[in-house]
Amino acid sequence: MECAPIIISVYDRLDHLKRCIKSLQQNKLARYSDLFVISDAAYKQEHASQINEVRAYIKSISGFKRVYPVFREVNLGGHKSILTAFHDVLQIYDSFISLEDDIVVSSDFLQYMNEALVFYKDEKRIFSICGFKAPFLLPKGYDEDVYFYPCNSPWGIATWKDRWESVNHDYFDRYSELKKDPKKYKAFTSIGFYIKGILQADSRKEIVAGDLRVYYHMFQHNMCSVFPVVSKTQNWGFDGTGEHCGNKNVWWAKPELDTRNQPTKFIPFNGYNEELLQNHRRFQDKINGGLIAKWLKYTWAHRLWKKIKKILA
Repeated sequence: MECAPIIISVYDRLDHLKRCIKSLQQNKLARYSDLFVISDAAYKQEHASQINEVRAYIKSISGFKRVYPVFREVNLGGHKSILTAFHDVLQIYDSFISLEDDIVVSSDFLQYMNEALVFYKDEKRIFSICGFKAPFLLPKGYDEDVYFYPCNSPWGIATWKDRWESVNHDYFDRYSELKKDPKKYKAFTSIGFYIKGILQADSRKEIVAGDLRVYYHMFQHNMCSVFPVVSKTQNWGFDGTGEHCGNKNVWWAKPELDTRNQPTKFIPFNGYNEELLQNHRRFQDKINGGLIAKWLKYTWAHRLWKKIKKILA
């Protein structure tokens, strides 16, 4: 099997990167995989020494077919830096596997990703292969190794050149566009009420939500992603060190990793399991604040409360 390249984006978190690399090295396919480690330059001078330590470690990484350190000389920002890396890698390869430095993977993660890239290559409704399985309950009697969901998770993801390059990753006001069609807007936000805030913030240029832009493309083209029924990844970034994760107790971000170390039985996409979709969406709403947040979080009342807190701070 020809293995897809692995791309890891990193900034100044050495311990996270070491943990990520160690977990990848425990995969049998690591030695057959090219590894690209993308290190953005410091946007604050006080970060420079930490970044230098990270880069020294990157130069020492072994256990892969080849290691390609990519050291930015000027700060591009996380979004532009990784998009540039994806573009450059896809000039050489037809697919890639992407991780951020705070992701830990199972010992069969690379096998799962590479086999899925082969199996679903010609199923154009499949946008990506995802490694993270949130700890929601699967329907009773669901005995498949994978399931399909009309969104993606960046916590360990793989995709193909043709899918990735079809996405408009640039800014435009997606919120205003969707609001022109209430039926479409309702369908888009049915994935979970949390998506409303991300959609609005990206459209107001308050954040750059690359994953939201991918989901928007998937929604417009009726695409989905493949997920494992037992998680192949964990996210260790909710410790205050990341750009978006914050410092909070996110118990569900580190589910038990798959230790079965057995081949995955992939199935063709023949529609969604509706009970599974509902379970997943209820879980998403629960971890994002439950019913109160669902009805108040993205209303004028919540925006007013945020302004008051800012004034009082």
